[in-house]
Amino acid sequence: MKKYVRSPVVTHREDIGRMFNCLANSSYKGVTMPNKAELYSESYPNEVYDDQKLRSTMSDLHKIIEEFLVWRIVKEDDAERNLLLLRCFRQRNQQRHFHKTQQRILKHQAKQSLRNPDYYDDQLRYQAELAKFQAANQRAGNLHLQEMGDTMDILYLSRKLRHACTQLSHRAVYKTDYDFGLLKEWIVSLKDSIYMEVPAVALYYYCYLFLTEEYSQQYFRKFRESLSLHNQHFPKDELKNLYRAAINFCIRKLNEGNSEFTLEGWELFQEGLKSDIFTENGELSRFTFDNIVGFGLRLKKHEAVENFIDSYQSQLSESYQENTVKFNFARLEYDRKNFDKALYYLQTFQAMDLVNQLITRTLLLKIYYESDEFDLLESHLDSFRLFIRRREVSDYHRTNFQNIIGFVRKQLALPLGDRKEREKLRKMIEEETILTEREWLLRNLR
Repeated sequence: MKKYVRSPVVTHREDIGRMFNCLANSSYKGVTMPNKAELYSESYPNEVYDDQKLRSTMSDLHKIIEEFLVWRIVKEDDAERNLLLLRCFRQRNQQRHFHKTQQRILKHQAKQSLRNPDYYDDQLRYQAELAKFQAANQRAGNLHLQEMGDTMDILYLSRKLRHACTQLSHRAVYKTDYDFGLLKEWIVSLKDSIYMEVPAVALYYYCYLFLTEEYSQQYFRKFRESLSLHNQHFPKDELKNLYRAAINFCIRKLNEGNSEFTLEGWELFQEGLKSDIFTENGELSRFTFDNIVGFGLRLKKHEAVENFIDSYQSQLSESYQENTVKFNFARLEYDRKNFDKALYYLQTFQAMDLVNQLITRTLLLKIYYESDEFDLLESHLDSFRLFIRRREVSDYHRTNFQNIIGFVRKQLALPLGDRKEREKLRKMIEEETILTEREWLLRNLR
């Protein structure tokens, strides 16, 4: 950036270079930025302070830095640079250079594996430049207008479906209503169309359907087949969004009591770990870490979960690593019925967020219940209810954990040997819509 700012191609003004040096040195050394008077003195030595002049120079420097940021993006993006060059040579009617650049673009397109919606955007821009060039230099001939029309359709369909999937995922969390425009009119006609042969369309089509259809299992499996078959055609950040949409869907289904999606979620996580799509800057989110352990424990894959914790704990952020590892070992040891070990981990780690605090308290509840520590359990149920009342939790979490506490109290109050009351309570647990611990409550119904 310093070289760019001082380049005579960009500006001949030495005051801008001096101003940049002053700010860059402060940033590099990690010291407090200069105030306006100090910055002016560095930029204009031996001059009387002029606020208007300072602000004008700062504005000019800001524009140059913005130009540098754009230049860096273009410099590092071969496809973008070649498309801009193609336009430049077309506008100058440099036919030989146009054709050379065209060959580079075609070679690049043939070599790369990406076939996501952004690929078709580049493809359409190339086709448009080629058509303009041919129209200006050929009296007659094929202008590839049909190919352009086909690419336009693929680009629109894939981008619209991708955006709709983003809207649906957002709506599931924030309960926001969206208007999907023309999508509802043409979504039905896609099923048997030639566009289903395009990965960027097919993948988002199945994603849209499993996020919208009530009976979504068949579409979810189609999505997974398509994702497994075509994941090499999508960049890492886009793959992460696709996996995240599918995994969040599995979590919602599990929360609704549909255990069929447990294995689906676990397998998606394993695929993502193998492809290294969940890490950012070499780090694995603690939330992703917790979710992987959660799916593994639901499937009783104790050894696989332990191997995962040991193998991937080094990829956690240092600030969360120790607590995340202890929290998940506590979950694992509880599931193995090693209650003493589980209690040790629970007592030696500090929950970093509200959800983990709720899960921790639920673990303690289950340990006290299963080990017949009923005095501790009664005290814990009281403190748990008070905790929920005093915290700002979502309506879903509040209802869920209040239901868990309520059903445990009902189980404790059941008269011994009263089958009628027991079956009545079983039916209530089965019919409750919001209840993440349904299976545990039914399994431990005394």
